[in-house]
Order: sequence, then C-alpha cells, then structure tokens
Amino acid sequence: MKDIGGVVAAVRAAKRPMCVFDLDSTLMNTAPRNWRILQEAAHIYPALTPFVAKLTESDMGYTVTDDLRRVGCHDVDLLETLHEFWKTRFFTNEYVVCDRPYPGAVAYVRRIYEAGALIYYLSGRDEPGMGRGTRQSLDAHGFPLGERTILHIKPAFSMPDIDFKRAAFDDIERLGGTVVAVFENEPANANAFKERFPESAVFLIRTITSLNPSPLRSDVIPFTSFAEGR
Repeated sequence: MKDIGGVVAAVRAAKRPMCVFDLDSTLMNTAPRNWRILQEAAHIYPALTPFVAKLTESDMGYTVTDDLRRVGCHDVDLLETLHEFWKTRFFTNEYVVCDRPYPGAVAYVRRIYEAGALIYYLSGRDEPGMGRGTRQSLDAHGFPLGERTILHIKPAFSMPDIDFKRAAFDDIERLGGTVVAVFENEPANANAFKERFPESAVFLIRTITSLNPSPLRSDVIPFTSFAEGR
C-alpha cells in the first residue's frame, strides 16, 4: 500500500479488518485546547499579554511555553508558572472537548468503518482525567463510536505513552483480526507498530510531534492530510 487512499479497498478484502488510530495530533488537532488555556492564562497573568498578542491559534505547537519563547518571552519564572497552569488544565475532560478534528479526518474514519473495519482508537489520554471528555468529543464530531469500535486509553496518567502502546499490542493481537492500517503522529510509536505488525500499513501524519522525535523507519508511510484519502 503506497498511500492512505488504498486503505478502504484493503479493509474490504481483509478478514476481520481493524484500523488503529491515535487521537492527539493524529485525528484531533489540540491547538484549540492549548489556545484556550493560553488565553485564560493571559487574563490571570497580565505579563503574558504582550507575548500572547503575537500568537494565533494556528501558532500552537507541542508546548505553550515553547510557543511563547518563539515570540520573545524568556522570563523563567513566568514560563514555569504558565507551565503549571497549563498542566492542570490540558489533561482534563473540560478542556479536551476543545479539540477539533483535522480536515477530512471524520469522513475518512467513517469510510473505513462503513467498509467493515473495527475502529480501534488508541490514545495516551488517561481514563480518570480524560475518558468522559474524549467520548463526548468523538461523538460530537461524528466519529464512529459503539458497535465495532474500541477506545483504549491509559488506566493512569503516570503510565508512559510508549509503554502503554506497546502493552496495547497484546490486546490488539488477542482480538484476532487483521490489522490493516495504523495511523500515528509520533515516529517512535509508528516505528513500534511497524516492528510488531510488519504486514500492516503504518502511516504517520505530519502534524506536530514531541521534542526530538525518533528517525522514521523507511517502511512507515508519511502523509499530510486525511483529505488525501478521498
């Protein structure tokens, strides 16, 4: 398979097909969540205001502190205060509902679902802090939920994402289906999937990644938008 456009046909041809989707920065754009938090922080900490005024929602990257550094904020104490303010909000049900799907993401997942695949949402979000908001968000935006879908998120916030995802491989294998395709934004996770499921097509969407991402395996297929799958 050369691109995401071939997944629907592969699903139709497979026995008990399954497709695995990460959420943050894969299906869902977290920039609106970060932007809301940054706007609220600027109201509480006025020293942030001149720097926030230089940014827009589309400028949001992996961390709001790095976003502010890019526009000239280098006050260590202020940035640390902002980080603590951000951390207590970003990983919560209240704020996760701010996320929006990337263009084409909902329609693409629905096409795969309607072709007969089990949709397996695998995310480093945690159930206690973000489970309710995640389900609410997926449902509100029209992603498949319920029958022939699984939402697998971390049982505890403290569990590292890569450890959680590697442990989830066993769960995926126990289901006994054919893993047709996997969609990720983090090279380390995509590489791990390709190592464990070498016959599956593994795709990496070019959005944002954690700092210092791993080199991407040559057999992981990069793409820029779910609109490519029309």
